[in-house]
Amino acid sequence: MTRNTYPFIRFWICAMAFLLNSNCDTPPPGCPHCSDDLQLPSILPEEVPFRVLQVKWNALNGAPSIDDPSLLCEETFGEVLLNRHLRAGLCNWTQCKILLGPVIGSTAHFGLFDDPDLSAGAAGDVVVNNTALTPELEELAILCDNHWNMQPTGVTGLAVRSFVNADGTDSPINGIAFANSGTRPFFAIGDLEFFPNALGDVHRNTERVLAHELGHVLGLCHANGDNGVACNSGFLDFNDFGNLMSGAGSSASSRTLEVEQCDIARTRYAHLFFPLADMQNRIVSLLDERGERFAAADKSVDLYKTMVFNRLSEAGELIFLIGTNGLFTERKNDYWVLLDLDNNVQTGLHGERIVPGSDQQGVDLALQVEVGDSGKRSKSTLYTAGSSAFRPQSLAPGLLTTTLVSSDLYTSSAEGCQRVPVFQEIEINLSREALMRFSDTRQVDLSFANGLKLQTISIGTALNGEKVMDKSPERPRAIFLQ
Repeated sequence: MTRNTYPFIRFWICAMAFLLNSNCDTPPPGCPHCSDDLQLPSILPEEVPFRVLQVKWNALNGAPSIDDPSLLCEETFGEVLLNRHLRAGLCNWTQCKILLGPVIGSTAHFGLFDDPDLSAGAAGDVVVNNTALTPELEELAILCDNHWNMQPTGVTGLAVRSFVNADGTDSPINGIAFANSGTRPFFAIGDLEFFPNALGDVHRNTERVLAHELGHVLGLCHANGDNGVACNSGFLDFNDFGNLMSGAGSSASSRTLEVEQCDIARTRYAHLFFPLADMQNRIVSLLDERGERFAAADKSVDLYKTMVFNRLSEAGELIFLIGTNGLFTERKNDYWVLLDLDNNVQTGLHGERIVPGSDQQGVDLALQVEVGDSGKRSKSTLYTAGSSAFRPQSLAPGLLTTTLVSSDLYTSSAEGCQRVPVFQEIEINLSREALMRFSDTRQVDLSFANGLKLQTISIGTALNGEKVMDKSPERPRAIFLQ
């Protein structure tokens, strides 16, 4: 049995008990729990099925509830984390028929880390601000994602002591989420029970803030509007803060959701849920943050992660979602996906022949995306391996499409919730028709039974004229999509 098997069993017992309107081991007085008056029923039709969202928890030493789980009437830090998202689910997300559960199986090991930056605040504190992604938070996001790299589905969570400003003073921020992101579904939450902000009890409900941040991860913006894709709610007056996604944060009185919000949360990033529908089941994420290279003023050159979706049998397309650390610069950046379709170095060409610095052999196809105008413009080109060189192909509309996706960082605090763009993603759709037309189908099995070897490379120019390159993963890697 894995380390999380017992909590997983207890999770399902509790979840089913809730659905049958019975109580489930109410904790002693003073310990957090989802009381009967806070358990909210589904607002969706009866025929809509429940979906399970797995939370990939991590924690920092130094947080009171992590160092001493008995403070929250638990025996282990894993139970502290599990029961936080369990309560957030039963108290809030059952409205949308979303159950929050743990990850099980060989990858189910919560991450427990030392604070990587002790220059500000106490051990377990994380430096944040409302205008940018701080280096410490970015480092922790990478650390947590590396820990769970073998588990591509679900949402990555991080429990910290508290959030502080760069000078070590207390920050009003209670929770953080990367929103509208396919490559970085991530939230962080402070130990709010032990470090209430100036408004005291209003923002001490850790589970409520956690549920609010999960809403951002699932594609929801603030209910009173953020001018974003998912923010045209229009069903709340600006002064009505009863909704869980209120722009005023998530207090003890803000817990309800609307059907429109459920529709977005259940569908915007469907690949996060488990079990997955067959169409979304073939997904692999690649993450290798060793040896990243970038100029300080050009963080966008640094790749974060590449996700691969194989939907050839259903939608007729192979999708690559490339995450970048930072915003696109005013100068042009090139992003490449080098594909060895049969995982055979004897076919295709060496990647060096089209991307200087590439170390991948057996490349059959190369996709180039040129991005300019600070991420407002892109041009895509497909190259095929000839006898001695790569040749660009003229493509009919729909064979290869590229979408530039903006992502945001949300911060929730008693002073109000804010969002700021922090990084962008590139989605490349390569159709089955293009694969069949421009690859040697006599050698390439489009089920990729022999493995699909790939590497993503970014190339940019720094302010001083230096050429900068980064790779994801650092070494070409074969993946198996079925």
